[in-house]
Amino acid sequence: MVLRNKSSATPVSAANWQGLQQMSVEEVKNYIAQTLTVSFGANSDGTGTAEINITTNDSGSGTTIGTFSDTDRQEATGTHPATGAVDTVTYTAKQVTAVATENITNRPLKYDDGIKELTDAQIDTEILDYAINAMVSETTYTAGQYRLQPTAPSGGTWVSRYTLTDVANGGNTVTYLWQKTAATTLSDSNLKPLKLIDTKDVKEMSSSEILQMLPNFRNRIVDSGVGLYKVQSSAPVSGGTWVELGDQFADTREQVTPQNYLGNFSGNYAGTFSGSRNYTANYAGTYSGSFANNFSGGYVGPANYSGAYSGSFANNFSGGYVGPANYSGNYSQGFSGNYVGNFVGTAGYSGNYTQNFSGNYTGFYAGSRNYAGNYAGNFSGNYLGYYAGSRNYAGNYAGNYLGTYSRNFSGTYTAFFGGFVGGNFVGNYLGSFSGNYAGTYSGSRNYAPIGGYAGNYLGTYTGFFSGSRNYAANYAGTYLGTYLGYFTGNYVGPATYSGTYSGTYTGFFSGNYAGTATYTGNYTGFFTGFYTGFFAGTATYTGNYTGFFTGNYTGFYAGSRNYTGNYIGNFSGTYSNNFSGATVIATKETVSTIKLWVRTA
Repeated sequence: MVLRNKSSATPVSAANWQGLQQMSVEEVKNYIAQTLTVSFGANSDGTGTAEINITTNDSGSGTTIGTFSDTDRQEATGTHPATGAVDTVTYTAKQVTAVATENITNRPLKYDDGIKELTDAQIDTEILDYAINAMVSETTYTAGQYRLQPTAPSGGTWVSRYTLTDVANGGNTVTYLWQKTAATTLSDSNLKPLKLIDTKDVKEMSSSEILQMLPNFRNRIVDSGVGLYKVQSSAPVSGGTWVELGDQFADTREQVTPQNYLGNFSGNYAGTFSGSRNYTANYAGTYSGSFANNFSGGYVGPANYSGAYSGSFANNFSGGYVGPANYSGNYSQGFSGNYVGNFVGTAGYSGNYTQNFSGNYTGFYAGSRNYAGNYAGNFSGNYLGYYAGSRNYAGNYAGNYLGTYSRNFSGTYTAFFGGFVGGNFVGNYLGSFSGNYAGTYSGSRNYAPIGGYAGNYLGTYTGFFSGSRNYAANYAGTYLGTYLGYFTGNYVGPATYSGTYSGTYTGFFSGNYAGTATYTGNYTGFFTGFYTGFFAGTATYTGNYTGFFTGNYTGFYAGSRNYTGNYIGNFSGTYSNNFSGATVIATKETVSTIKLWVRTA
């Protein structure tokens, strides 16, 4: 190990000098390490061996140890629709690895079977390795190390070497690469190494003589790898032990997110829908509408349904029932669909069915065909069985007959105006009678209803019309006669007008004008039709048209066809492009991050 003076007190003098002794590792990390690292940090400009430099044009010297890319939106916050284009600035960090020129003329001494000067290899392993380790471990006696953070680190003196900026619309964020140039704690000046003079005497080395080892110190960092840096998001996975120095720094930018279309679109959408039209999730709500499709799935819930079904099932059920075969409850709802499944349970129904069945039952009934009870419900379906009773109805029918009676009435019709009496028909006959009526009608021949006639009369009417002759509604058909009144609408018939028109025409004229062809006056009104004549003035319009043009423009438009503003009205035409809802919003997203790493072993 390196030799130093041994004394009973400080400073060393002839009175307290006790001889020579070897320096410990901690003593090497004190005075010698401080002398080398403080000079390394204070005299750094990014060009010396083992020093770091950062540029935005990759002009620095050395080996690249990492990059940081700052991206910034080209469009302002709120731009809609947005392209999402960005500007990028790349910061390239390098560490100089060129070999420094070494020239030691005053070498420290050590004891190895005598007092000897240290060789270059011994200086590396017995002095410089300890000094470098003290620097990257950030002991209070050292300087020279780097840190990446937005504010100056505490302890000692720190100088900002380089600035990194994250540019954003809402404000920039900066961080700095700091280097320590003065130690936190002053070293012990009594721990100076010794050198040989006149080949036989020893003397303490001065600071300038110790600094002759600084080029060796720089080269040792590059050769050993301890003291090298990396700029990246996570620790390197190879090459020794790496420790983070400072804080993480991020590239952020405003997000581009879809914006909902807020207008009313009444045209034809010609874009492409890329989503799925099938709903594949499980519906967990309460469905209260009418299910009008075919259910082909399987019921995998509890076998017994204990709730109350309040909807109407109006379709065909083609699935399989996997619950208990026997239904023992009271079914109190109405089934109006067609049941096409097979019942595989017990054939006996033990409950009381109290509702109306209005569908077509196509299953198999294994019981008796004879119904012995009294059916108290209303049957509105198609009865496909056989009726074994009498076809003649012998009772008095007291309801309203709404069907069509197509048979002959053979009884005696003794009505008087106002209805029937006795055991005959006492209701109101509302249907159509298509048979032969053989009785005598004693009522009035004149039809005097309370309301108007609402049906369609297909015969020939020979009576008198006492209403108004003027038709006040809008006629939507084709009029083939001669119209003698005044027409105030828009004429959409044949294009040729053969009469003389003396009024004010406000529609669109597409025929041929047979009058004087040349117009010599100055037209100062607004023309809303289609002009197909020839313009005799100057052909080029050089002003700015600020009105609303509703005709067909057949000239050449030299401006941009892209609309870059925000359209806030209702678009009623045909939109033949893809609607982009991309909008730059204030919320930021993190694009990338970096950290500063130093190798410590």
